Amino acid sequence: MRICERAINFLQISDYEGTVRLCGWLRIPGAGNIGSLRDNSLYDVWHGKAIRDVQNRLANDDYSLCNIDQCPYLSMGTIEEHKIEIDEIPEYPDHLWLAFEKICNYSCPCCHTPNCKSDLLNKDVEAGYKNIEEKIKDILPHLKLISGNGLGELFASPHTLKILSEWKPLAPKEDITVVLETNGSLFDEKHWKKIENLGQYRLNVAITVMSLDEKTYQFCHGTKLPITQIENNLRFVKSLREKGIINSIELATVVQERNFRTLPELTRRFIEEFGADTVRLRPFDDTGSQPPEVEWFWDVRCKHHPYHQEYLEVMKDPIFKHPKVRDWSGGRDSENGDIRTYLAQHGAPVGSREQVNYDLVKIFAGEDGIEEKLEAYFIDKGISEISVYGLGYPGKAFLKTLRGSRLKIDKLIDKALCGESINGLSVSGLKDMPVDYTKPIVITAPFFFDEIKQEIEEKIEAPCVLNVKDIVEEILREIYC
Repeated sequence: MRICERAINFLQISDYEGTVRLCGWLRIPGAGNIGSLRDNSLYDVWHGKAIRDVQNRLANDDYSLCNIDQCPYLSMGTIEEHKIEIDEIPEYPDHLWLAFEKICNYSCPCCHTPNCKSDLLNKDVEAGYKNIEEKIKDILPHLKLISGNGLGELFASPHTLKILSEWKPLAPKEDITVVLETNGSLFDEKHWKKIENLGQYRLNVAITVMSLDEKTYQFCHGTKLPITQIENNLRFVKSLREKGIINSIELATVVQERNFRTLPELTRRFIEEFGADTVRLRPFDDTGSQPPEVEWFWDVRCKHHPYHQEYLEVMKDPIFKHPKVRDWSGGRDSENGDIRTYLAQHGAPVGSREQVNYDLVKIFAGEDGIEEKLEAYFIDKGISEISVYGLGYPGKAFLKTLRGSRLKIDKLIDKALCGESINGLSVSGLKDMPVDYTKPIVITAPFFFDEIKQEIEEKIEAPCVLNVKDIVEEILREIYC
């Protein structure tokens, strides 16, 4: 039979409970889960009914379980090139992907395993790891490809590193492939020595870096590490490639609202400076790691996104035509609909906090002349200086709209971001505000306006508090009424 190679060659252990997954690009959560090492051996899972059901569907060209926004074979129209011909299912799987340690030194907000340190707090985790090691030991020698990690950071995963460092396959070295998936932040000479034995095989390395602009990098990866650390590590990896120890380097990123403007420079540097054999542009996947209005906004490939046209212009950069670049989206828009439809599908109907926040962002990003009108609103009222409370998406869009205006921003207030810096201003907490503060405070979280106003009034004697939603509605009435 002819079947997608992933149905045979992608067998992944995806958590400490030993859940075994067949392909990570399936649409329905859990659709690819074909068994558990808690109750079975990997051999039994490999020969079980659940995996055969999925394989039979794919052998019949039924891709209804597949997520076209995540599967590059479908999105790029190359599925036929990735089919293999087999007469029967082999007795042992040739490939195994180790992703059971969901431990990471990053906290990427777009990641579908955002609580990547929580496993460390679970007393059952170590027992689970030991069970996995026991259940796979008979399969390991028969493998021709092994990979780690994929759902955490490889060099923060001690059990995975141990398995890789001790692996002794039966096949000749020239028939063996190792795939290392990492964020690169720990891929230095010290950490490499733990698994340098893998250099004797065909070694492919995939490193995901969201941006090489430091602030964008730090936001997208949820880290405070300096950009120089990842740059130095990429140079070290390149040196291993030049020595022939690594056989291929894939440098990857996840395309999203926060980083799309930096993609041309990122791609250029990946190729020209860091020696990428391929550059993977992976579409953002809305997996529920954030509130729905946030995930919708991150999906800049959505044709309804306020920055979508700008995104399309960015993607016209000639660097993306380079033969080393693989755009996993196939140049397609995402399948997500407009915000109202999307929020309704995700349990956040019209009038909800998510909808109100989105409407504000859309106005700040897309209303003609909103910058001048917003400036005039304050100046005409004799207000030349304000503070801004709330630095979520509406707050940041509000600040961006005021950039370059005559209006001065005195203070930024957000208890969740206290101590950080935005646009050169330090973010304060309400507790840091003087009791006699008199400048207007614009609240950019309208759904919680009453609660925030009460908190401010408890701290400041006679505050001047404004609701950004009221301001915008007044401006729009003057325009359209």
